[in-house]
Amino acid sequence: MLNLFLTFVKIGTFTFGGGYAMVPLIEDELVYKQKLLTQEEFIDYLSIAQSFPGVMAVNISVLLGYRLYKIPGIIVCTLGSILSAFVIVLALSYLYFNNGSSKLLDTFFKGVSPVVISLLLYAFINLFHKLPKSKQNILLLIISFMSIGVFNISPIYLIIAGGAYSLCIKQS
Repeated sequence: MLNLFLTFVKIGTFTFGGGYAMVPLIEDELVYKQKLLTQEEFIDYLSIAQSFPGVMAVNISVLLGYRLYKIPGIIVCTLGSILSAFVIVLALSYLYFNNGSSKLLDTFFKGVSPVVISLLLYAFINLFHKLPKSKQNILLLIISFMSIGVFNISPIYLIIAGGAYSLCIKQS
C-alpha cells in the first residue's frame, strides 16, 4: 500500500492543470510503470472518473484503491492524491497573499500554461487513437464538441446524456 500511496503522491505533485492534463501522467504511472491497470481498464476508469463529480485523479484513486484494498485502499490512495496538492496550494496561497502579486509566481505560471495546453492536446490525441472508430463514436465526438464549443452546453449534461444513451443502446 505504501507503493500505491507514493504513486498517487507523485501523480498529485506533478499534474498541473487538472482534468485531462493529468491523463498522460496517470496513464503512464498506472498502466505502463506500475502495471496496476491494463489499457482497457484505464479507459474504463477514466470514463467512470469523469462521470463523477470531483477531481479525476482522486476519482481514479478511489476506484483503484477500492479494487486493490477496499476501504483502506480508498483512504491511502485518496490521501496520496490530495496531500501534495494541498500542501503546495497552502504554501503558494501563503506566499501570494503575504506578498501581493508575486513576480516569481506570475512568471512560473506563464511558463506552466503552455505545458498544460500541450498535455491536454496530447491527452486528446492519445484518447482519440484508442477510441474505437465506429460511426456512432465519431458522431458522438462531433456532437459533443459542437455542443460545448458552439452551443456552450455544459459538459455535465453531455456526460449524463452520453451515459444514458449508452445504457439505452446496451439495453436494446
